Amino acid sequence: MPRDEIDWNALKPALGDAIPTAFSDRSPSALPLGRFPHLAQTDCRETTTTAAIHALIRDNLDRAPMYSGQIDAECGPRYCPSIEDKVVRFADRDSHHVFLEPESLFTDEIYLNGVSTSLPADVQLPLVRGMRGLEHAEIQKYGYAVEYDMVWPHQIDASAETKRVPRLFLAGQINGTSGYEEAGAQGLIAGVNAARRARGLEPVRLARHDAYTGVMFDDLVTRTPREPYRMFTSRAEHRLLLRSDNADERLTALGASWGIVGSLQLAAFDARMHAKARLTLALSEMREGGTRLFDLAKRPEVDLVWLAARVESVIGAVDPALFERVITDARYEGYIARQNTEIRRQSEYESVFIPDSLDPSALTGLRREAAETLAKFRPRTLGQASRLAGISAADLTLVAMHVRRARAQA
Repeated sequence: MPRDEIDWNALKPALGDAIPTAFSDRSPSALPLGRFPHLAQTDCRETTTTAAIHALIRDNLDRAPMYSGQIDAECGPRYCPSIEDKVVRFADRDSHHVFLEPESLFTDEIYLNGVSTSLPADVQLPLVRGMRGLEHAEIQKYGYAVEYDMVWPHQIDASAETKRVPRLFLAGQINGTSGYEEAGAQGLIAGVNAARRARGLEPVRLARHDAYTGVMFDDLVTRTPREPYRMFTSRAEHRLLLRSDNADERLTALGASWGIVGSLQLAAFDARMHAKARLTLALSEMREGGTRLFDLAKRPEVDLVWLAARVESVIGAVDPALFERVITDARYEGYIARQNTEIRRQSEYESVFIPDSLDPSALTGLRREAAETLAKFRPRTLGQASRLAGISAADLTLVAMHVRRARAQA
């Protein structure tokens, strides 16, 4: 909707971060965050729906495609539901937050985040005008619903390649996901592996402990979704290791081996790891009152500004982001060690590959449900098989025995 039809000043500002977090380690040198913002910024605004709006929606639910039967989908998205779904699911609530987001610095279009809808146009206009600040608003682009098909999890591999059509790679909604980051991460893996296939190279995959992308792909190929899949930290069992601040430690060397990390980026990473090791060593060797600074960092009452100054007095200026990363490593040291132990234990299963030639129905003693599940999903490893619904520990032991026997006879 056009901004000049909105009572902008009557609405509560919703401000962005004062200092943003950069995606790339090259951003601070190219775009110093200390001089942010680099372009003139415009804020968002916030309003809410009302009980009257909810009544209007309930009165017209039979005209919404998801409720009228026009769209025959099992269910809509759980985490970005339409305003109709919000009103139905949370019937006890009289209001929901709505954010007014400028589409661009160069247009006057405002997007309403929080009221996605497929209700008819004659319902959408009074719905919008029922919110504070939007009493005289006009709609430039009406809301609509999208229905899409997806491939079943047992039809794709964690490399994003389809099992039925070799050399065909899929990413995004067709794999049953919802969300920009989810689609982008799949696109990266699909693109890398399509290029590798074209060059005659084996496809690559990320493990669950490598990255959230690895968690997502593993979930997609081992579980049948009942709703569009979104990636959350809660889905990862090793999330203390999958922090945004250590992504370079987890993935740079891997990316270099895949051919997608250049020499300049690799050199910058090596320099950063050298600086981190130097900082960690200093914290481990320096003491205050007989206690290592590394151990002092674990105490919540310790002033980190003082701690940084103590270290800098010996080794010189320290990168604030690196300092924060080392402090995080120190504070979670015990938990991180425990998760690494779990990963090593699980890797025993992850390193046992199940050959494509294995016929689950021919395995003596294997339950029919397990045989059917293994035949349907064709897991690549015992680790993947262990995460399939309907596969028991006894089933895994039996499959492992047959795999090892086949390997010994090869």
